[in-house]
Amino acid sequence: MNEVNTILDLSVILPTYNEAENLPIIIHRIEEMDLNCQIVVVDDNSQDKTAEIAERLNSKYGNIIVVRRPGKNGIATAVRDGLLNSESKYVIVMDSDLQHPPEVIPRILNELEKGRELVVASRYVRGGSAEFNIIRKAISKFATALAHMNIQKTEAIKDPLSGFFGFRRDVVKPDQIVSNGYKILLEILVATNTTNIGEVPYRFIKRKRGKSKLGFSEFLKYIKLVLRLSDYQMLKFAFVGLTGALLNLLIMNIVVGHYYQPVVFGAILALEASIVSNFVMNNYWTYRKRASSGTVIKRYVKYNVMSSLGSGIYFSLVLVLTFFGINYMWADVVGILGSFTMNFGGSQGVVWHL
Repeated sequence: MNEVNTILDLSVILPTYNEAENLPIIIHRIEEMDLNCQIVVVDDNSQDKTAEIAERLNSKYGNIIVVRRPGKNGIATAVRDGLLNSESKYVIVMDSDLQHPPEVIPRILNELEKGRELVVASRYVRGGSAEFNIIRKAISKFATALAHMNIQKTEAIKDPLSGFFGFRRDVVKPDQIVSNGYKILLEILVATNTTNIGEVPYRFIKRKRGKSKLGFSEFLKYIKLVLRLSDYQMLKFAFVGLTGALLNLLIMNIVVGHYYQPVVFGAILALEASIVSNFVMNNYWTYRKRASSGTVIKRYVKYNVMSSLGSGIYFSLVLVLTFFGINYMWADVVGILGSFTMNFGGSQGVVWHL
């Protein structure tokens, strides 16, 4: 009997949609480990009789709960319904398509036993990996960077988008899960107050049977989820930047156009006025819920530095691109995007940061 048999209460939640080929294999591999657990299959009205197969497997093993749902409602709500239909001290969530090897369960469970409140099976810590092609790898890295940049609670976690994780039941309440997308871990990280989080490595395996459910619609759901969980900070930051640009133009027009002051003087005055305006709006609106260290004055100084760097990137990109024959309007767009990325990243990672 191995060490995980000391665990008295474990639920493994398996959301399913048309996984008739994979489900018997993953359940057999879980049962082979002789865990003292229940397996909760939450099926979204699969047309390939996945639910019926799960019920037949229960007649063999006796520890499988099958939750039938009337339509395709997403993994996040499947986890919520799995929690509502199970009782356990610990819960592990994983895909049922064999891309998450169940042999990692004992390692997750061991970390929970040691006192961790949430444990992530990670592709990006030492020892972890993923069988991605170059496009899928780029998308995954971009999505991870987007989470790290926007959601403060994900910064210390290498793989905040993992769909394979475990937690102590009393840490996560079912009513905290309200989205219907795939990235349920993000929602849990934001909804709970736990910082007692561990990561264990695993190899994400290429799907061999069935069809992937990921697509453009799921990516859009992910973008909306990140914006909602971050209190729409990126959109607020962009809006504040727009108001600052309008203020800059207004002051430039007044100082130079009406009072005939030198352009350099007008530009300096207009730039600093827009920086002050942007800082005040960001400090008391965009980032009002974000934890940060230092006094307001220190944050203001840092913001000035970040804005200067952003301006430097803008001018550098415009000059370099136009030098190489790029249309000045396209060069301007690239410069604005580069400047915005610098300012936003600096604001998140330096100015309003612990």
